[in-house]
Amino acid sequence: MLIVVIWTAIAIGLYQCSVQMAYTDEDITEEAEENGEEIRIIQDESAGETAIKENVPELPFDENVRILLMNQGYKGIYHTELRIVCSEGLVVTQNEEVTEYAPDSEFVLSAGDFADEHMICITGKNGGRIQIKNIGRNSSAQYRGTLECYPAAEGIVVVNELLVEEYLYGVIPSEMPSTYPDEALKAQAISARTYTYFHKKSYAYPEWKAHMDDSTAFQVYMNCEEMQSTTRAVDETKNQVLAYEEALVESFYYSTSSGYSGGASVWKDIVSEADNYLIETGEELYASNSEEGEQAYRQYIDNGNEEDVEYHEAWYRWNYARSLDGDAVKTFLQKIYSLSQSQPGMVRIRSRYLSSDQLPNENAVKDIRVLNRRKSGMVSGIMIETEHFRVSVMSQNAIRQALGYTQTIVTKNDGSSYIMGDILPSAYFYIDKIYDNNEETGDTLKQIIIHGGGFGHGCGMSQNGAKGLADRGLTAAQILAYYYNGSIMDIGELIKCQ
Repeated sequence: MLIVVIWTAIAIGLYQCSVQMAYTDEDITEEAEENGEEIRIIQDESAGETAIKENVPELPFDENVRILLMNQGYKGIYHTELRIVCSEGLVVTQNEEVTEYAPDSEFVLSAGDFADEHMICITGKNGGRIQIKNIGRNSSAQYRGTLECYPAAEGIVVVNELLVEEYLYGVIPSEMPSTYPDEALKAQAISARTYTYFHKKSYAYPEWKAHMDDSTAFQVYMNCEEMQSTTRAVDETKNQVLAYEEALVESFYYSTSSGYSGGASVWKDIVSEADNYLIETGEELYASNSEEGEQAYRQYIDNGNEEDVEYHEAWYRWNYARSLDGDAVKTFLQKIYSLSQSQPGMVRIRSRYLSSDQLPNENAVKDIRVLNRRKSGMVSGIMIETEHFRVSVMSQNAIRQALGYTQTIVTKNDGSSYIMGDILPSAYFYIDKIYDNNEETGDTLKQIIIHGGGFGHGCGMSQNGAKGLADRGLTAAQILAYYYNGSIMDIGELIKCQ
């Protein structure tokens, strides 16, 4: 049973233009933090550089969070130019020199405008929100707090520092539709706040002392404008977080489940006691790696269960056909080889005679089959066979990358279409195979049809599930209890327990 502990008082921190007041360089340790199956690495593909999320020591309670703002289309962390306005006017500080700009006047900042290596700090007068006009979000991106702009060889890096509660004003409508029931929005607010404080313990981008970025790698922030319903959900749950055995948890959430939750096994094979806050549901039969279990899961995907919370959701079920004929097989095998280079622990290529870099030269795929499932039905291992190679792909994320194909069509439960990115909607699926009977090469796969369910990694709270539970009359606390073990605590009280 979830409990709510009310915190009696909390000091409101002032915005800071420089993180030197709160942190020093000595706060950064040299060791990268391991997260699940592999070290968490945030890759900026456009720049070809890697920022490793490093451990920092626990600090006294701090209400501010620092978010690195990705560029247009979330393609990378470097901006070529920034066009910034504020309805109240701007205050721009560089090298202790302060320049004020009139209301609605535009401040344009290019990489060449930095006289030295010092950052430029931008605030809105009278607490006004700062709009970046050319950042390319779904709505006009208007930021609370301060913007810190750093010069880099590749362009400008922007970090938004603001209060956690104000950060959540921009997260909740970007992560969950503002029209969802109030209790679902409150559950989302508590989960997102917990996730935020968990990630405030370390830096994803240590060079700029940013805890997270604003993309799907963490929590989407300011992609949609603040809404009254989502702001109210944040305010009505102020400072409430999820804890397990009086420790802050990493409260994962995702779009839609296939009917069962994956639990901590989504991220790793060995589940420690600390992971018991993540609830896994499903049938042990699915995880038996037997023909009986596979057939049972196929029937579940095909027929569903009307008692499932998301039974009527568009993403509850989906299907996708992929050609493995002609040039398509080369594209597929090249992607598999590339994944083996970027994720060698997750994608392993074996052959008696040939080196792994010869995999893309194979002319056909003979088989793709499921090796392992979790009891939730999630595929945790597949095998791909060609004439000369056997490739094992492990972990839900690598499997989704291996089988996904950008710009192809996925048909959802309601008959609508979705244009896929480069990753499969989920790892909850089974595969139908269509063979080409060739006398010279034998049976080879001409096409695969993937029948799946859900959208996202499947760990923690399903957002559409939260909506469905709220529609059934459950409170935010009851919704969270459905997906997590533990309790709701005030962040201030939780820190006192540490």
